[in-house]
Amino acid sequence: MCRCHGMTQASKAVCSIQVENVVFPTETSIKMSQVIQSNHINKYNVLDGGQLLKWVDTCACLSAERLAGHPCVTVSVDDLYFESEVELGQIINLHAQVNRAFTTSMEVGIKVSCESLKEKKHKTICEAFLTFVALDDNNKKVALPRFSCQTAEERERFSLASERRKLRIQHAKTMKSLLHEYKLSPMDSRARSQSPNKDVVFPSNVVHGGDTKVESVELVLPPHANHHGNTFGGQVMSWMENVASISAGRLCRGFATLRSVDMVYFRGPSTVGDRIVLRSVVNNVFQNSLEVGVRVEAYRYKDGKIGERRHINSAFLTYEVRDESQNNQLLPQFVPEPVDGQRRQKEAAARRKIRFDRRYILSLRRQDRLSVKWNKANAMYLCYGNVTSLTRISSRTDWQVASSTETIVLSTREESGVLSLSATLKLIKPLKVGYVFSVLKSVKARSEWDPLFLSEKLIERISDEDAIYRTVVKNVTSKSENPNDFVLLVSDRKPSSPNEPYQVAIRSVAMKSVPPVEGFSRTEVACAGFVARHQDGICTNVTYYNEMNPKLVSYISSDMAGLSKLHCHILNELHGYLYKNA
Repeated sequence: MCRCHGMTQASKAVCSIQVENVVFPTETSIKMSQVIQSNHINKYNVLDGGQLLKWVDTCACLSAERLAGHPCVTVSVDDLYFESEVELGQIINLHAQVNRAFTTSMEVGIKVSCESLKEKKHKTICEAFLTFVALDDNNKKVALPRFSCQTAEERERFSLASERRKLRIQHAKTMKSLLHEYKLSPMDSRARSQSPNKDVVFPSNVVHGGDTKVESVELVLPPHANHHGNTFGGQVMSWMENVASISAGRLCRGFATLRSVDMVYFRGPSTVGDRIVLRSVVNNVFQNSLEVGVRVEAYRYKDGKIGERRHINSAFLTYEVRDESQNNQLLPQFVPEPVDGQRRQKEAAARRKIRFDRRYILSLRRQDRLSVKWNKANAMYLCYGNVTSLTRISSRTDWQVASSTETIVLSTREESGVLSLSATLKLIKPLKVGYVFSVLKSVKARSEWDPLFLSEKLIERISDEDAIYRTVVKNVTSKSENPNDFVLLVSDRKPSSPNEPYQVAIRSVAMKSVPPVEGFSRTEVACAGFVARHQDGICTNVTYYNEMNPKLVSYISSDMAGLSKLHCHILNELHGYLYKNA
């Protein structure tokens, strides 16, 4: 039956507009499958990287257009890592879905996998996040419809999209600062000086940076663009990968496999009739990998003359050597060009370090040590990873209730041998969520309500929302032992949309300036924090989450009743403080 039954015609029209303006994530889902054929592969029967980039962009763009109802153009592509190769005859599967819609832009997440029909095996190729904007018939940005999540998984992706957006906004500024301060060490490349010491004997296989330069011009034709005439971002990336692979091949004198693409920003559009100029050069060479930089410009003919060249984008692609003729030998010695070449060499080494730090942090895998070494190169990703971990653990729905009272529920969850704990405080009387959030993130307030808290010292302020503290708490496993001290990254986040929770995320980091101190037991935590949920600005409950330190697991297993009593006591103290000081 129509939900508008019994309404006036005007009311029906309003109802219709409201329903049409709400889009659910599943409505934007796009799936593509392709058989890898001979025109998709290189001479090693492996899927060409440029073709894969084109499919990724196409699938994501179709998803974006389902939300917007208008043609969409690519604004940026987050860092891409290719985990596996796809071979001739295999099936590649792509699944894209909008994660979040902002005012005029949206983030689309896409997962790429491949399957072998013969072996009946599936493997992951990559996961990517792309940003799009929709354009009207006048090439003006279109306001996007309201986006509403229905499942816990969708809400998790929705929340994390906002955090990734902050990363994109800060990325260029942060990278510029880090590259300026980076100092190149001999371990950062296999390059040699252009004027080496005469007493040093170098291998004969030397490649000069200038010899890896490639320039190629492409004409944008209608098949390369949408019906508005704007060039597909995937087509541009495919052309970029083509010239980059040639530069890589000239260096290694064989074939190199594309392994990653750093974040790509499209600075401006190109349209049908544009000439696209692509220039690539090897920036630096490492033991079995190399980085290639690509710059893309566009121009048109105007009044019989070549018009001004417009910078479309730049990208950095990393390749690994596959050529079996090298027998796993190191790549040739690399001699960068003076000045600009040496600058690019230094920047490539810095990006490589940042890339490794980023992959480790964002992998969210537990290692023997729970804390990650903090430095300026990884600060941006550590903060993102901190919030991501708390968001993911708090969005899980398979918690098992261990004990409960009228106002407190204690639950546990185990995944891959890792035990997590949650303690939820139900707020019976209404409190404004902004006030509750201010209490949870306040060091002064915590010293008054947390019975385990001893002291906290600010070590470094990273941003208005992120800081590192040395925190000292009472030892819960034994009263006779030294108190526990932590070096903690604390990230507090207000929601960017009305129905999201407030978060205070906590994780351990390692800093040379804060070594272990005698008389204290240095302890670490992989993921912890508070989540304050609310309805129309009124806080309904506060939950504390903790992915347990392995040192405490045996204690928890043997004394769950004691742990329940401890957390009930702490949350009751918080409950009393909140209402006393409201």
